[in-house]
Amino acid sequence: MSRRVFFYDDRDLQACHGLHLAYGPLTKLGLVDWPRPVWDLEQASVFAGSVVELPGGGWRCYYSGRCPTPATVFGIALAESADGVTWSKPLLGQLEIDGSDTNRIIFDNAPEDGSFTQPQVVLMPDGSWLMWSWWHAHDVGYARYCRAESDDGIHWTLTDINRPAVMHPSDCELGQNAWVVGLTDASPEDRFAHKRTMDWMEAKRLRSNDATCVYYNGEAERFEMYSVWLMPCDPETYRYTPHDNAPRVLRTIHRRESDDGMTWSDPEMVILADEHDPLHQEFYYLAVQPDEGGWHVGMLGHYRCWEQTMDLELCFSRDTHGWVRPLRGGWVPRGEIDEIDYMSVYATNRLIDMGDRWRLLYRGGNSRHNRELPEGVQQARQETFVAEAPKGRFAGLSTTDRAIGALTLSRLNHTAERITVDANVRGRLQAELRDPYGRPLPGYELNSCRPVAGDSPEHLVTWEGGRTGEEYRYDVVSLRIEVEDGAIYSVEI
Repeated sequence: MSRRVFFYDDRDLQACHGLHLAYGPLTKLGLVDWPRPVWDLEQASVFAGSVVELPGGGWRCYYSGRCPTPATVFGIALAESADGVTWSKPLLGQLEIDGSDTNRIIFDNAPEDGSFTQPQVVLMPDGSWLMWSWWHAHDVGYARYCRAESDDGIHWTLTDINRPAVMHPSDCELGQNAWVVGLTDASPEDRFAHKRTMDWMEAKRLRSNDATCVYYNGEAERFEMYSVWLMPCDPETYRYTPHDNAPRVLRTIHRRESDDGMTWSDPEMVILADEHDPLHQEFYYLAVQPDEGGWHVGMLGHYRCWEQTMDLELCFSRDTHGWVRPLRGGWVPRGEIDEIDYMSVYATNRLIDMGDRWRLLYRGGNSRHNRELPEGVQQARQETFVAEAPKGRFAGLSTTDRAIGALTLSRLNHTAERITVDANVRGRLQAELRDPYGRPLPGYELNSCRPVAGDSPEHLVTWEGGRTGEEYRYDVVSLRIEVEDGAIYSVEI
């Protein structure tokens, strides 16, 4: 079986000169095409929502937003699409607003108080459906992440709201009266202290924040969760941002796993700001998309706390535990001052597979995270957008304009029938096949390589006489590539 080498980390690189990692091409397709009836969720948001591939084809999106009814602050709804661009909103017969049926989901055993938002939905291998969503009932002391079950993905029953997967610090079990309470101890003066039923350390173990993503790993037969972990931020520290909506905490990312989706492991810290980040860098969420070559691509909420902007940064992992962040900036360019996505980009839980390309649903907004309007913006707006990118091109090694760069792959077992390179070459690309000691193999020297040019996911590398390297298949070799004025995304060798 051949191996495709990507360059998100330097594990497969013996040397690299004159090349830097850069995002691949991405095209913004504009607003989603879906109905906007008067009874739909106000501020409809796909952020921390779910995109699920349907067995019969097409996609279903579970999204949330503020409700037009004063009794409920948030709500959950669904839409369906064949292409991720044009969506319908089927009427579900569960909630009427102003005499009209809606696409809203109501749990058949929902508590009277509070509301639900940010649905994470998993279609299990046996055809059953599971959902996790945040139950916000602050007026009665609860803010927790609850599981629900369904046979069809439309009619849902809560499993047990007293067995939350994780909890917000404002839940009665963790404190309720301030952001930093619940990070170190529960407040005995809290007005909901009488409702506490959990051991304090067990409650502390389950603390989190909203913006949570949940997946089922079929190969490992386990559930995986990525969520926010809050650390205290004292006003005396250089990290403190007084105009943030939660200035006394720092947002980082942690991971958990579970065999049954009910009992979750201890928190495992996976992404924290470091010395390579701006001083006020925080992280708001992590959505994960499995990709080829054993990689996992993370869509990371890149929150510049002082500036109050939200970007979608790509990060990468080989095992979902260790993550590299080679690109520390936005994958989806935010818009200009007169555009809706001027200040923020928030992703759903995964990408939409369109065969040779990915499509992304994202929520864009023009106000700061603390809801203040930036200078020059007159009215707060948010909407749902679509973008797309070619598969295999999340990021690549790029030259500066009109320059030549070179890379050498570490010694590896050459297993492909042909050596191909996914690259956009404006100048030329040539390669040299080497033995395990770094010596050019006869007939495979750099100057014997036929120059490659153009934009293709499968540039075939050949040498004089039509040699493809097949005679060294299953031998340990290394490969040096030189490229003039171009970008290399991956190599199959």
